[in-house]
Amino acid sequence: MAYQKLSSCALVAVAALLLLFGIDGSAQESSDNQQPPHDHSCTVDAAGAFALPKGKDEQNFDKLGWGLQAGGGFAVTRSDEPDRGNSWYMTGNFMYEKFKANAAALLAAEKANHTQLANATAAHGGFTTVTLDPTFRHAFSRRFGFYGSGGFGWLRRGIGFNGANPATLLLSGSISLDRLASNSGVFDLGGGTNFGPRKIGGFMLFAEARVYRGLAINNASTLVPLSLGLRW
Repeated sequence: MAYQKLSSCALVAVAALLLLFGIDGSAQESSDNQQPPHDHSCTVDAAGAFALPKGKDEQNFDKLGWGLQAGGGFAVTRSDEPDRGNSWYMTGNFMYEKFKANAAALLAAEKANHTQLANATAAHGGFTTVTLDPTFRHAFSRRFGFYGSGGFGWLRRGIGFNGANPATLLLSGSISLDRLASNSGVFDLGGGTNFGPRKIGGFMLFAEARVYRGLAINNASTLVPLSLGLRW
């Protein structure tokens, strides 16, 4: 129940930021003459994220995970106007999300491999992606714009199991019992908004929602990260 409340709060926070960015960007458009262009020829970004597990993995993990993302790229085409218009970028992106396995999934794993996991007390899932994403941006002003992107890449789904162990000087109170991993392709699709306050120069704040869909051996994995970060 707590994770459902957290996921609802995260969704409300992202929606509120999107609305505030739009209002503020429109209200101050007339005073943007001294600001740098909205879209640079190269771009880099970093963000923190909350993520929701979907698909069959929704039954295995708690309702809200956490992670980070980072990326970079270059402009393929840019608008002739510095303060508005359309641009295309080619970007590469990295994402990592971590989830706690729920009690039912942990119990099922213990029954399937009782010999090795009989003393398991917790488990977590770690998802790593690297994707190549063509990105479309539309700037309404030097300070405010939307973007959308989608692409293909690599997904690693890792599961780690921990068991109880008496804490000593050399060992912590938890030991790793087993680690499993599977690799596959992944599709991703997402979008968000860029907002550039005057006080941070050519940098922009951004809010983004994205969907990752695993393929082949990872076709049961679908992730929905909600990110807030900083972009150049």
